[in-house]
Amino acid sequence: MGDAPASDTESNKLSPENEVTPEQDRRPFGGLEFQVSEVVGRLEAGVNAQDVQEEEKRREPRRISPGFFEPEESSMDDILKVLEDLVLKTDPSCESVEPPLLPTDAVTRAAILSHSISALFGRLERSHAARLGAHIASETTRWMAHMFRLSDYNAYYHQEQLEGLTRVTRMLLHHRYPRYLEDGALAFSNRLPCIYSCVASPLGVVQHLCRQLGLPLACVKPVPVHPSGRGMDLEALEKLCDEDINANRTPLLVLGEVGAPPLGWGTPLSTLGEICKKRNIHLHVRGHALALPGATGKDESYSIPDSVTLTPGPWFGVPGLPTVTFYKIPEPITANDHTKGVNARNAKLDSGEFNVSNVLGHLQFFYSVNRVGSREGALAALAGLSGGGARLPALPLWTCVRAGGARHLQLRLARAFRAARAVHAVVASAGLTLLSERPGGDEPPNIDVVESVSHASACVAFQFSPTGSEKPPPYYDKLNSWLGQVLQREAEMISIEVCETEAHGVVLRYCPLEGASGVGAESWQGEGVEAGVAAWGAALDAQLHVLHATVALRQTFQARVLHHACLKLLHVPGWAGLGGVRYVPSGWEDASPDEINSLNRQLVETLRATDGAFSCGDGDDGLACVRFGMVTEDTDVDELLDLVISAGKEVEESSRALTNMTEVLKKGIEAAQADIERENAERLWQEGLLRRVPVVGRVVDWWAPAAVQPPTGRRLHLAHGTLQTTDDVYRSLQKKDSEPARAHSPTRQVQNAQ
Repeated sequence: MGDAPASDTESNKLSPENEVTPEQDRRPFGGLEFQVSEVVGRLEAGVNAQDVQEEEKRREPRRISPGFFEPEESSMDDILKVLEDLVLKTDPSCESVEPPLLPTDAVTRAAILSHSISALFGRLERSHAARLGAHIASETTRWMAHMFRLSDYNAYYHQEQLEGLTRVTRMLLHHRYPRYLEDGALAFSNRLPCIYSCVASPLGVVQHLCRQLGLPLACVKPVPVHPSGRGMDLEALEKLCDEDINANRTPLLVLGEVGAPPLGWGTPLSTLGEICKKRNIHLHVRGHALALPGATGKDESYSIPDSVTLTPGPWFGVPGLPTVTFYKIPEPITANDHTKGVNARNAKLDSGEFNVSNVLGHLQFFYSVNRVGSREGALAALAGLSGGGARLPALPLWTCVRAGGARHLQLRLARAFRAARAVHAVVASAGLTLLSERPGGDEPPNIDVVESVSHASACVAFQFSPTGSEKPPPYYDKLNSWLGQVLQREAEMISIEVCETEAHGVVLRYCPLEGASGVGAESWQGEGVEAGVAAWGAALDAQLHVLHATVALRQTFQARVLHHACLKLLHVPGWAGLGGVRYVPSGWEDASPDEINSLNRQLVETLRATDGAFSCGDGDDGLACVRFGMVTEDTDVDELLDLVISAGKEVEESSRALTNMTEVLKKGIEAAQADIERENAERLWQEGLLRRVPVVGRVVDWWAPAAVQPPTGRRLHLAHGTLQTTDDVYRSLQKKDSEPARAHSPTRQVQNAQ
């Protein structure tokens, strides 16, 4: 992956071919291409280095200066070295073989280089940079429109994915509400705009529009899902639009989707376009299926949507590319469209609201109607969709197309759809439930491009579920999560995403148009797609055998557990295995929760020494239990349960012995304390009470000193469980103290004699 790492000595020396000459310094780039390429190469070498010492991998504590930190001047080599160290230290998987930080293909390098060139162009005069940006944007728009078969559109390039839709919506507000520029949100206080979005679409899109444009959430009109469960219900959309028109509201925008995540469902564009055109509603379409015309190569264009959003960066697998929003300038509003606005203004004048602001607004309104052509032409600039060429937002995409070529980029799209179709076929043959339509790209010649885009999913969404169920039981969500995690870990040739949906629960999803990882990348060529998908299919088939065996033996496991009085069947949240049991032997019914937890944890430790599939978990009641993992067809459930019971008895016996020992110690300590307290009381009576009086006791002790006897201690004999005195211990100690010390060396004998 990438270029071979170069040594520091070699990196500081320029080859004759790469040496920057004075003629190159006088060029606009001044050797910038070589410098940026060197930076990328050094960063890749730092990331892909496999012989990093353990001391370098170890995280160092961050040094915080007590005063104000002022960096000193550093050379470029020092800066690159710091960046290399930061890349290694901040990567949690720095020991992996292929860190996914920096791609190495020529197209990606060109895109990275274009950002530096764009920064350099910022030093040009504004008019010069604007003309240059307009030329680059014009060429890029022509290429993108031809690649994705779009006709009669303008283009806006932006980094934030929803920025284009926000500006298009602002243009629509200026178009439908002439006073929006002066009055802002007050312009539509009497006639609220309506934005229609399917309830299955992400809610964050319409929320972002409302936040950016100052629209109330009442503008959002959720459209139900089609009774088939796929796409927007167009009859419900027509009904909502008619209701809003009758309620003196303005249907403004419909958000349509084709091949949208997570399930790749879409809406028929032809029917949806007719509905929007009939009611003068702007139709905006987004989704991965819009990339299909670029993969098929059909010489047929379409222009049904009023605006579309394309994401070439994820589609081509190149980071740093801008998002493209193609849009049409709204058509001039006719007199019939203005009738309600004119009547409303005339009503104000007739009612006596005759002030300067109303008159000026009235005149400006009719002036805008008469000068409708010039007004419509300025809408794009008013919304920020045109101008600002000095920023060169289209340059990375322009550079990417130049570096890779249109055919090469189209080949990437074709490989992505080809891989999706291959995965779709494997999943269908495996007996899993397919939730998405066919990915697309293999339509018959008589199917036009609009219908192909409308029904293409551009992804594969599937799940393991019982036959004939619309939404599988909750237990199958755990099984699908387990399957997705295993495929992500053991079958990395296909990038599987685990997502949760409201209608179908946990779903596994594969979309090669979302990033450069997996088969959508350039690394799979020719028959590599089929080979990679075949290897992934073998791994999937092996895990499906485990799933089927676990589901088949689950009921048998639950029935067998009921036959054992010492085992209690439990529901373990989030566990996909056979299930969980708690070992509670006879006589432990009244045991405390801590004792039950300790017993079952010790049982799991004993079982894991035999079979690693056992694990410790918590049941619904929060107490510890024994979890049974996934099984195969040849697993004997009775043998597993007998193993748990036999291990439980061993742990129980050791626990009982420990408990008995604890009881012996407890009783011995209590008996010793009682004996010592009794002896102290007897000694008090023998000595007399006068010795305990504070002042008199000292006189009595001086006059008649008492014979001091050492206290009698107690010791516990664990073998017999008896309590004995420590008199013999004291006697042996006194005997040892009375004996003279023995010398162990001549030197010590001399010292003792002295």
